[in-house]
Amino acid sequence: MVSEAAVMPPPWANPKLNPCASEPHGWQLLFWLPDGKCYKIFKMGYPCPDGMELSPLPTKSGKLLAECRCPPKTAQTRDGDECYQLFTRGPCQEGYYFAPEIALKTNTSKRAWGTCKQIATCSSSSAIHWPKDEKCYQRLTRGPCPKGQLLTVDANRIPVCACTKKKEFRDYHAEDGNCYQHFTKGPCKERGHLFLPDRTCGCHSFLPHFSDGNCYELGTVGPCSKGEIFTVLPKTSTGGCVCKPGNIRYNDSPACYRPFTRGPCAKDEILINATTCVPQPCKRGELLHPSENACFKIGTRGTCPKGHVFSYDFDTRPSVDGVSYNGVCVCQHKDCDVDEEAELVCDRAEGLIRYGVRCYKLYSRGPCEKGAWLVPRRQGKELFDDEGQSSDGVCECVPGHSRLVRRIDDGPVSECVSPAFHIADYLNNNYTAGVELNQM
Repeated sequence: MVSEAAVMPPPWANPKLNPCASEPHGWQLLFWLPDGKCYKIFKMGYPCPDGMELSPLPTKSGKLLAECRCPPKTAQTRDGDECYQLFTRGPCQEGYYFAPEIALKTNTSKRAWGTCKQIATCSSSSAIHWPKDEKCYQRLTRGPCPKGQLLTVDANRIPVCACTKKKEFRDYHAEDGNCYQHFTKGPCKERGHLFLPDRTCGCHSFLPHFSDGNCYELGTVGPCSKGEIFTVLPKTSTGGCVCKPGNIRYNDSPACYRPFTRGPCAKDEILINATTCVPQPCKRGELLHPSENACFKIGTRGTCPKGHVFSYDFDTRPSVDGVSYNGVCVCQHKDCDVDEEAELVCDRAEGLIRYGVRCYKLYSRGPCEKGAWLVPRRQGKELFDDEGQSSDGVCECVPGHSRLVRRIDDGPVSECVSPAFHIADYLNNNYTAGVELNQM
């Protein structure tokens, strides 16, 4: 079998899009509108300011022009043409770092903008806040760093990944010149050995990392089964296997599974809890909202609060845990910004109805009390509100139940009760009356 491959030319090599493409070596040139000349693409400096490069700029007409941008991993301030390295001090004052500013991005330009943000702190004094993922990691651990580097701060107290000759790295330096976190695999090549504080590779039976003659990193799979991690067992100083956070053990099986995936269940079933598999309840393109016990389309609001949409549970990794049918509410826009003036509209095609500031499944219990369900508020036979929109929901007793008002210490209490309650109440009252008559 013969396979053929083709190299697609970049858009700026098309003379119809780039006026400079018809010149010699034109596929390397871009048209600079201010002087009408052609310049080499990604050229640093003139006609751009020093430190900026000439980059392609698509226009609404389809033509390709050029603009000056900062190189990758750098950005410019809103009031200057100088580029600064992101996540460094840059042009910022002490205690701040230069961070990407998403708010200034536009559809007509690919320029990278930056702003000064205050260095955040963690609840633990030994931890460092990593601004790229907004998480805290212990100092001098690998954390978010590449292999061979550890997390620390620079002279401006800005978090960095490094391995230097500074004193703080002395006990973490290995013979290969890199730095490794203690009690990890590090540079060790022999199976079951870890990088120890004396900068050697070894394993000792008195370590909590020890199991069955080998040492394993804590927090990894180690010698454990699927869905488990190796860690220090509660109230002991020894290592053992427990379910990973978010996983459960099914019927005392040797492995742990993520809820709302197939797990150990039969085909077309999902695992709900430690003892139960149920048929997969949702249609294609839908996910389950466990707290509502209902399915909603991905990307719709469903029963999520304002500013959120229904989406995948990204804490579940399909390659490891299997496909998850668990749906979660995530921010629809950055920082969950919402238009407070926008009225909540529920998708009636999905069987949803408005109750207060949320959407619920019609004819489900939703926010109602026991024995009641959510139904449309009717005016005659029509379903509408004062503005002619679809009606809000109200709680009514389910068929067969009736509303009973009883007086409790704090006042009257309304509840929906079944016929069995009325029968029991009738028998109790008649039994009491019969006893009183017999005693007369």
